[in-house]
Amino acid sequence: MRFSIPLLIVLHVIIPLLSIAQQENDCNYRRPHQADHWVFGNMAHVDFSQDDPSVSATSSFPLFSGVSAISDENGELLLFTNGLKVWNGNFQLVEYGSGLNGNNFATQSSLIVPDPGNGNQYYIFTVDMYLLPVFNKGINYSVVSFRQSSTGTVISKNNHLASKNSQKITGVKHANGHDYWVITHGFGEEQGGNFDAWLVGDTGIIEHRQSHVGYKHEGDDNNGAGYMKLSPDGKKLALVVPADGIVELLDFNTETGAVSNPVRSPDHYDYPFGVEFSPDNNKLYISSSPIGSATNYLYQFDLSSAGPLDNPVIIHQFDVSAIGQNDSLMGALQLGVDGKIYLSKFRRGLLGKHYLGVINNPDRTGLACNYNEVDHTFNNGLNLGVAESLIGLPNFVTSFLDIPHFTFYNQCHHDTTEFRITNTTNIDVTDWNFDDPGGDIVNSDPFDPTFVYTEPGDYTVEVIETFNGIDYAYSYPVRIHALPYIDLGNGSDTIYILPNSSIRLDAGDYDFYFWQPGGSTERYLDVTEEGLYSVMVTDSNCCRNYDEVYVVYSNLFFPNAFSPDSPISVNREFKVLGVTGALAEYYLIVYNRWGQKLFETNNPDEGWNGTYKGEYVPAGTYIWMSTFKSFESGAKESIEVIKRGTVTLVK
Repeated sequence: MRFSIPLLIVLHVIIPLLSIAQQENDCNYRRPHQADHWVFGNMAHVDFSQDDPSVSATSSFPLFSGVSAISDENGELLLFTNGLKVWNGNFQLVEYGSGLNGNNFATQSSLIVPDPGNGNQYYIFTVDMYLLPVFNKGINYSVVSFRQSSTGTVISKNNHLASKNSQKITGVKHANGHDYWVITHGFGEEQGGNFDAWLVGDTGIIEHRQSHVGYKHEGDDNNGAGYMKLSPDGKKLALVVPADGIVELLDFNTETGAVSNPVRSPDHYDYPFGVEFSPDNNKLYISSSPIGSATNYLYQFDLSSAGPLDNPVIIHQFDVSAIGQNDSLMGALQLGVDGKIYLSKFRRGLLGKHYLGVINNPDRTGLACNYNEVDHTFNNGLNLGVAESLIGLPNFVTSFLDIPHFTFYNQCHHDTTEFRITNTTNIDVTDWNFDDPGGDIVNSDPFDPTFVYTEPGDYTVEVIETFNGIDYAYSYPVRIHALPYIDLGNGSDTIYILPNSSIRLDAGDYDFYFWQPGGSTERYLDVTEEGLYSVMVTDSNCCRNYDEVYVVYSNLFFPNAFSPDSPISVNREFKVLGVTGALAEYYLIVYNRWGQKLFETNNPDEGWNGTYKGEYVPAGTYIWMSTFKSFESGAKESIEVIKRGTVTLVK
């Protein structure tokens, strides 16, 4: 089903619609929040935890260039560092948080990585500049723990990993989705051609992988500067070598940590510096602030083209000659959780700018990416107020920014599935195709529609966004899960048991159970009493289903007379009457008065019709005996019942 919505007037307030399952588990998509808070520059703090970024001024921290930050899973700021000191979310210095071996002027001075084996600990990887003889502390890591203090304590400091390094560090989740790769690059004749990948696991640094590939970083000290970034999906790695004017693109293997297949820009760029990938991993952005030049450049490379680093588009160029040479330089580029890329602006002499440039639609090709900056009028870009941008922006594990263009929630059959566009900037009309013509649109909001699918299965959902007459299409596979199957009564709404016996109810093999009455959370329920019993189950997809069954005592009895000639069928045979489904074992035998066996059966539905060897026996009184057992369950063992009596055959 497809529908289009013009955006004439949109009052856009996102109200999360949480199902019971979503409240109790993590099956629904949950956006990463670890990159929600940015602390950088001169007093700048940007909070992305809500729909739109909010800006506030902090106390003054020396965050000139390299900086890293991390928030918790709920979007609360935990830590930020300039590589020399580390502060907590209250903007207080962490205990023992000074004296780290990073460098405030290193391009990427640090990277904060969660400890996969301990939710209360974080690794801070630091990068020193390699400028002999003053700066040579190399790559180190320290550990901050919140286990004993809510404000954090450095419990291990400056553990050395490598020397002779460039100022580059980036990170991504391992292919297993649990561990983390941290990647650095060497510098100089000996190490300048090496990538080092360190694997952070439950027990610490558990693996080191070195790849000797790509352009060698050596010579001019400025070749050690500039950014290195992994794409949000972790498959591509890009970096710059500023003094040599090199832009390089490589493959990264999140399983092995190997770096391979270098592609180098055929043209040399005048001091490339900032590096960032688009959210869809198909565009690469490079900022360039040539030393001594009056023009700054922002480039876009289309990585889906045959020559991914050929023929970039100049997204923005700024001639600063009118306001003073080198007065408005371009620094770091950083993707935000809102799907936009932000550009730091600064002036020579470590003087700041009160705004960030913004690439509003970085997935779109060429100038359609819609770059804006304040241009000294404070009417667009991201205004920082009294705070200032300097050279750097926070460095994050790129997996925390691997956020789909649109997300979807509530994927169980009969659910109202909610769709939500991450970046709604510059959209005139949306055209949704939910791939199910028989489904129902519940809410036709252009950015947050909801839909009910007719059947479980796999669907391809597409949204076409139109802006200024140009269409931009995005699609993702969506799986609607079948509900868990439960049948407590094996096709019946009633189960019969013998008095003083029990029955075991089986809810099936699922992840969670809740029985009533009693509140048991086990798979099986042993029932000894009559009543209505119900269970709610939840499967591994967080889909729920419910079933109920009546448990009733089976009151069996044997008639004292029967007539083969009766017009009523039930009176034509002698057999047990009542509900026989409660019987696990059954036996009936009939004798004449001389003890001769006339009939026997193990089938409670089979009765004696008054014959012996095909001939009717005389009318009269006959003797019978029956034995039967109840079902065995965890509550009670099987019980055996023996009954005897006489029956009169009437003719």
